[in-house]
Amino acid sequence: MTNFKNLRAWCLTDGSAGMISQVKGLAEALNLNFEQKTIDLKFPWNKLPVGIFPPSKIIFNNYSQINLETNVPPDIIISCGKRSIYASMHLKKTLKNKVFSIHIQNPKINPAQFDLVIAPAHDDLKGKNVLQTDLALNHINKSLLSNEAELYAAQFSKIEKPICSIFLGGQNRNYRFDVSVVKELADQLDKILKNNDIQLFILFSRRTDQFIIEYLNERFLGQNIIWNGEGNPYLALMKYSKYLICTADSVSIISESISSTKPVYIFKLPSLKKNNRIEKFIATLLQKDYARLLGEKLEDFTNSYENETFQVARVIEERYNNKA
Repeated sequence: MTNFKNLRAWCLTDGSAGMISQVKGLAEALNLNFEQKTIDLKFPWNKLPVGIFPPSKIIFNNYSQINLETNVPPDIIISCGKRSIYASMHLKKTLKNKVFSIHIQNPKINPAQFDLVIAPAHDDLKGKNVLQTDLALNHINKSLLSNEAELYAAQFSKIEKPICSIFLGGQNRNYRFDVSVVKELADQLDKILKNNDIQLFILFSRRTDQFIIEYLNERFLGQNIIWNGEGNPYLALMKYSKYLICTADSVSIISESISSTKPVYIFKLPSLKKNNRIEKFIATLLQKDYARLLGEKLEDFTNSYENETFQVARVIEERYNNKA
């Protein structure tokens, strides 16, 4: 049996928080010695679909991150997102069978380009080397949340009312999040505050549009429910909150919230697509009672979700050992 502590892994992403959470979560579940690598592509490769041109070191703005002449080669590659695919394929070609490549998310190319692909079930990707998951893999665990909670104990630990946190995303290619939608959200938050004895906190993400921030700041001015302090208490609020509310646009944030084992409510957004894969994702969560749609009354419920990141890690260990 391989001792994964002795294996070196490179975790490749574009640097976004959601992707880092996925690769980091899997690397930690495998107990790997890992490094995080941020991949930055030159134009037009950063815009083109993957697979049109073969990968080459000339397409990277920061090739030093993965230069095998100056870095000790990895035993395992864990990549996530479109930009990281080029790096994974380049390293696989260079190292041949000396590296085991894992890609998280649907790569939109032949899965056979990797040793293993971990894709969300709502993408409906199938293959001998494809593992499907209900949620996005992530790095959420009790120890992480407890450590983060300690950093914000002064702000949250003495609040007597049950805390309800809402994590806001923003408009993307799947959902509309305009002024009319943020007004609808604010109206619903007013009803929730009226019908539930809670302390509400609103936390914005880096994708939240400025007009949403300005509107909610003005609408709830003086109610002390919008986080304007230092740092990002996102993980700490997962620990302190009794309820979590997520906007529908982010699979990563919804997945991380459910993994915290708290009751999760989803605020639906108007879909911009007839065939919106995230709608299929949300439908699965509702059907399995991992989350519920946001109404005017919050109820305490326990979801039956079991951490898929650790389950996937055990399958990877088995396949890696069989390959060896």
